[in-house]
Amino acid sequence: MTVPPPNPPDTALLNSRMTGPEPATAHLVRLGTTGWHVWRDVLVRGAGFPARLVDELTDPDLARTADALLSGTVTADEYHCAFDTAVAGFSEVVRRTAADGRFREAVAWQNHALLPRCLDKVVPEAPRNSKGREHQETIVNYLQRYALKNDTIGFFGPTAWGQWIRAEDGVHAGGRLRIEQGHRFLRHRAVYFESWAVDAVAQALGRDPAMAPWLLPRRDPNMVVEEGLLRRPFGSPLLLSPAQAALLRACDGERPAIEVARALAGPGLPYGCEAEAMAALNWLLGEELITLGLQGPLELCPETTLRDRLRRIGDRSVRDRALADLDRLLGARADVAAAAGDAKRLAAALDRLNAEFEQVTGREAGRLHGQTYAARTLVFEETVRDVHVELGTVLRDELAGPLGLVLDSARWLANRIAAEYGAYLSAAHQDWTAARPGAAMPLVELLEHAGQRLGCHGTDSDETRAAITDFQQRWRHVLGAAARPETGMPAHLSCGMLADRVRAAFPAARPAHSAAIHHAPDVMIAAASEAAIRRGEYEAVLGEVHAAFNTLEHRSTVEHHPAPETLRGYDAADHGGRRIYLVPPKKNLLATTSSRLSPPTAMPAPDTVYWSTRNPSIEPPGRFLALVDLFVHATDEPGALEVRDGAGTFRAPLLEVLSEPLSDVTATAFQPFPRCRHHGRVTVDRLVVAREAWTLPAAELTWADQREERERFLAARAWRVESGLPERVFAKTPGEIKPFFVDFGSIPLVNLFARAVRRAAAKDAEAQVTLTEVLPDTNQTWLTDDLGERYSCELRMIAVDPLSTER
Repeated sequence: MTVPPPNPPDTALLNSRMTGPEPATAHLVRLGTTGWHVWRDVLVRGAGFPARLVDELTDPDLARTADALLSGTVTADEYHCAFDTAVAGFSEVVRRTAADGRFREAVAWQNHALLPRCLDKVVPEAPRNSKGREHQETIVNYLQRYALKNDTIGFFGPTAWGQWIRAEDGVHAGGRLRIEQGHRFLRHRAVYFESWAVDAVAQALGRDPAMAPWLLPRRDPNMVVEEGLLRRPFGSPLLLSPAQAALLRACDGERPAIEVARALAGPGLPYGCEAEAMAALNWLLGEELITLGLQGPLELCPETTLRDRLRRIGDRSVRDRALADLDRLLGARADVAAAAGDAKRLAAALDRLNAEFEQVTGREAGRLHGQTYAARTLVFEETVRDVHVELGTVLRDELAGPLGLVLDSARWLANRIAAEYGAYLSAAHQDWTAARPGAAMPLVELLEHAGQRLGCHGTDSDETRAAITDFQQRWRHVLGAAARPETGMPAHLSCGMLADRVRAAFPAARPAHSAAIHHAPDVMIAAASEAAIRRGEYEAVLGEVHAAFNTLEHRSTVEHHPAPETLRGYDAADHGGRRIYLVPPKKNLLATTSSRLSPPTAMPAPDTVYWSTRNPSIEPPGRFLALVDLFVHATDEPGALEVRDGAGTFRAPLLEVLSEPLSDVTATAFQPFPRCRHHGRVTVDRLVVAREAWTLPAAELTWADQREERERFLAARAWRVESGLPERVFAKTPGEIKPFFVDFGSIPLVNLFARAVRRAAAKDAEAQVTLTEVLPDTNQTWLTDDLGERYSCELRMIAVDPLSTER
């Protein structure tokens, strides 16, 4: 398959963006002379517990003694004595942690059953047998996550906001960084229901026979009725009577069934009586032409919509009964929120909420047990850290050069992936039209043909893998013969050395689709303190880069911005009315997605055009295109396709219409360096663009199979030295969603690592373990709280392509 090149380079346009004053749009600041802009507002994602807590799990004396035994300078008895002393030391740390109120509260939010089953079992007289070690390791696993994972959930992952300062903003603009610390740890905290839980309540209330007249009938907006013929994306056309067509059009999801029936029943109206109209509604429901229920859109506060719908019920007894059930749950949720700061009270409140939910719905108060990011529980807490971070022009200028090169390559990658998919879709379109000369291909048929490929993430599709391979080869060429990090050697390069190579390897071209105007780099700053950063004593470290993806679109992020409408305005200004947004169906999303995340976007705009494959999960505030009325056509440009509606009022490039699926497959594809056995650190000016890393077969880590704990720890120390590993790494195994912290001087952390390795190897003989240097380390943290404790954190930015306005 021949892949057409991305949109043609526009070097003159790009050059014009590199100089001159700051952009006129107030929410953007210029990223040096790179041509790129970034949003002024920056999300500060940080851990909720001090980073130093993991240091208490390590015993340097034990590590030295173990190494000395390996070198033959101490005896086994001396090592065993040091090991026993270390066990006593970290066991006390674990007991203290298990008793800590904030730690217990955090665990209660995630799995409050662990309080009596695990945390309360860690007492001085408890034997350290297999079950005792399991309890200790469970606590340590939670602790390393709470202390080092930059997350966005609850008080153990509170968000904060920062802002890039312009030169004209005043005295602090010319510096690097300044923290405005509040007088408390959290500025705001609130408890929310998951949408799936409120939907379960709505479904349960709807099963009451007396509720039937008050349920809301809604037609799928993707269906079109013309001259009595119903056309639907999935299913054959259906001939409707005039009465049925009128009834279907009346099902807007806003009026209850009884009101819809009354409006169409009576003399001179389609139906003779209400009962006849209600029977017709049931027929529409049986034919799956409408949904009937009380559920609302996917939103942060779905109980508000449900309550509004219940209050409109005309039958007082039905209304009062349903509102009483909902109010019981709202009261139980209020008790959960009021229990903040008291783990015992929180656990009891969560138990009460679960019991109320199960009584109202008749179903279990949980789902998807054991899965990560799956909204398993009924409620979640969102918090905002009481701190504001100002980022100055000096810091921005120091990071601009290397970040600009990263973003240049991210732009190219997004376009390359789009080109791969464009070629694949073009071939599919040619095959379809060749078999049906003169016919226009319905978009739904192209989606059915390409559904699995467009539903892939990261490297799961042939198209994305091909683009990533090319991307990595180009980065290898950029680094040149002088830098070969795959040999394990570090590379320290300058923007001056790389700029021309990057321009040649990743030529500038306009974004292929609207989602590709945004890229989201995460940047960490390794520094001993805020003062050290001000003095320029820091290293910047590139975290994840979400290409063609706006990571600030999550509902929880937007709603907890100081001015949510302002943040939405940033996004709308960037798109300038050109965005075409695929709204996912709620049914699909609620299987795995939390109410707090996207999709769907929390930044809908009236000038965006919307479409969906089935019932959309939000109420689109702008024009909506029915899928059944969208067709794919070839254009005069070879291989290019566009989508038009049947009436000729809409036309747009196919890749633009598919911008959101393309964003999904591109978001995790930024992988400039392939995995290898030992990859050296790569630094460009002040930015570490790749941390030192090792990728090793799990089967090689035979030390993990040692059954005796002392021998396993000793073997791990020996293996660390033989492999040239640092004392601390982040480890990632196929069975873990996120990396976890390993310190080879910590008995419980080594045990956790060994268990993960064994699990991975047992599941897949070819499993690979990836280890990455810990940078920043615990002594390189600068974000503080009101007590002076230091926390791990990262800065999540949104970069805007300077070529986006010229699409």
